[in-house]
Amino acid sequence: MSLAEGRIPVLDIAPTLAGEPAAAEALAERVARTCEDTGFLVLSGHGIDPALPAGCFEAAARFFALPEEVKLSLKVGALNIGFLPTGAQVIRTSRVAEVKKPNLNESFYIIRDRGPDHPDILAGKPFVAPNRWPPGLPGFREATLAYFTAMEALALRLLPVVSMALGMPRDYLAGDFRDPACTLRLIRYQPQPEPEEGRFGFAPHIDTNLITFLAQSALPGLEVRTREGEWLRPPAIPGTFVVNTAEMLGRYSNNRFAPTPHRVVNAANEMRYAIPFFFGPDNDAVIRPVPSCVSAENPACYEPLLYEDHRRKLNQANFAHRQAPAEV
Repeated sequence: MSLAEGRIPVLDIAPTLAGEPAAAEALAERVARTCEDTGFLVLSGHGIDPALPAGCFEAAARFFALPEEVKLSLKVGALNIGFLPTGAQVIRTSRVAEVKKPNLNESFYIIRDRGPDHPDILAGKPFVAPNRWPPGLPGFREATLAYFTAMEALALRLLPVVSMALGMPRDYLAGDFRDPACTLRLIRYQPQPEPEEGRFGFAPHIDTNLITFLAQSALPGLEVRTREGEWLRPPAIPGTFVVNTAEMLGRYSNNRFAPTPHRVVNAANEMRYAIPFFFGPDNDAVIRPVPSCVSAENPACYEPLLYEDHRRKLNQANFAHRQAPAEV
């Protein structure tokens, strides 16, 4: 494995967030160049209080240390909210590997927090339900939601940069992100010091949202596949975020920003934790290639896609519990 230096750049976004003249435009150019290559970058100067990801990592460790029967009482249903045990996810949609073995990790999913009497829940809106909070784990809900809220706010502040990277006005994507579909996934990867053919902490895959933010983990494991087929590791700089493009940005860009496959292999002799934050469009958004990425010479590769339909199809393909009727 070669070094990722140069292929996965470290970008300081502080000038953009501070509103310095021309900073957003310059950042958009750097983002576009990276998205045309690996689709991965590292963000510094983001302004997120270090205590927030640290608190979320600590909350994840406390949750996964709970007895198995407690975790299983919070097991996910049709909407992937709550606990996903080891062995429950096989990446059948991988484009770069034939995956037959389940991921060697366990997860806990958190979405936007709504009470049972929230209007969206009472109206039966798709992919909306109360979170499943573990009992007897003080501070868990507060720590994870604080991190969720901060990451959603950062993603929304960077959305104009994504629009400009696509060659569109800075507010172009705003209409599809009035109520963005966001998910915080807490993950614990089991040790895998001895490689096993076809078995991964997380098998090669692309993310299915717009962009993903990943706080730097204490242990290495994330690997990124270049267009040449080489696997790279992003720069491991404490306090930064690894950010990658996902499938919906590929659609908006008409494949100009094709999402990059990535995988996780925990070669350490201890548990590895990750807290990816997935930022996607509104469930009722219709995703179309943007005008700047379509021409007579480069016609649209995609028909309009309702994001809700996309999410439903992917969940049914990759999760064992979706193969049969399940509770929320």
